[in-house]
Amino acid sequence: MENIINGIYVGGDKDVPEAKRRGYARLTCAKDGPDGHREMLGYQSLGAPRDSHYLFVQKGTHAAMNCIDVDNPSMIPTEMLDDGLRFAKRMRDAGNTILFHCNAGRSRGPSTALAFLRTIGEMPWSLKHSLHVFKTLYPPYDPGKGMKLKLAENWDRWKDWNLKGI
Repeated sequence: MENIINGIYVGGDKDVPEAKRRGYARLTCAKDGPDGHREMLGYQSLGAPRDSHYLFVQKGTHAAMNCIDVDNPSMIPTEMLDDGLRFAKRMRDAGNTILFHCNAGRSRGPSTALAFLRTIGEMPWSLKHSLHVFKTLYPPYDPGKGMKLKLAENWDRWKDWNLKGI
């Protein structure tokens, strides 16, 4: 678990117990694993139930996205990422420390944290430059093709979110 900026941590499944012990808010950017979308909702099927929590679920200071790491960015819904970013903003505004995590801590969790930094004005640069800066802050970062393309699709749109009071 790495502290990216004050109150923002990035990691993987192995960091969940420590984040819980410290009382951190958690955004799980994964379908499976500890704190994952499947565990939160308790479904056994391959696909999540098609209800209001299909993409995103929140319980208190923990939320999970039904996010898989795939090459096709259309399989990573923008609405789901936006819900995760709104959750992170609410948690940060409430003074919570947040762990963004996925299973291995290399692609989905860090990419969502990078998007969040963009929304709060901490990554004002181009995506290319921001990827370079983020990699210096979090060396394990290795975004999958789909996550990287999803960042590219939304990078300009997320820039002004800090002004819109999401």
